[in-house]
Amino acid sequence: MAHAHTAQQHSLTTRLTHWGTTVAFIMLFGSGAAIFNHSPKFKISGHTYVLPHLPAWLAIPFEPKIMHYVFAALFALSGITYIVWGIRSGHFSRLVLRGDDVRKALPMQLYYLGLRKTPPSYDGYNPLQKIAYTMVLFVISPLIAITGTAMLPIHALRPLGAFFIGGVKLWHFGLVWALCAFAIVHIAMVASTGLVTNIRAMTAPESSRSNARDLAHG
Repeated sequence: MAHAHTAQQHSLTTRLTHWGTTVAFIMLFGSGAAIFNHSPKFKISGHTYVLPHLPAWLAIPFEPKIMHYVFAALFALSGITYIVWGIRSGHFSRLVLRGDDVRKALPMQLYYLGLRKTPPSYDGYNPLQKIAYTMVLFVISPLIAITGTAMLPIHALRPLGAFFIGGVKLWHFGLVWALCAFAIVHIAMVASTGLVTNIRAMTAPESSRSNARDLAHG
């Protein structure tokens, strides 16, 4: 989702955690859909609400709870690894939202809407991208992990659910869809700036890509 037309360079840690998180989220969504379809009910303030089932093709019915636990661990491991590396390496200095980015967010949105000719100045990631990444890394994903943990059949974890007004299951459900919305926009932005090029940049090291370009132009 970078503003440049050339794909950004990504470290080995970024590439591994990106694909680890991607695979984990796909499997979590599929197994979670199967779990939800088994009991699409929400209890809010003493009332029970039944939602429509999700389409069967979205669900992974094979041992969905076990699948959910396994890939939740991968999701958490990938996320924690990326955050620790991002802090230690200084990578987050240009990815995470800062005070100056808040001021530039509206001009950036106006630029996307065609109401401004030029975007505000930024380095690496624009203000709207920083807002999205900051929310996903430090708000949405941690809350998904916390709400998911609170729903485990472990008595000692039940008090966690008391912090979520309306029910921990409703929060978990809503947060997952928020992450889905981010993923859809992210994929659209990646595709708009060169899907193949961006996937290659997130898969192969720069040396391999450079050799491939040399062969292509040789």
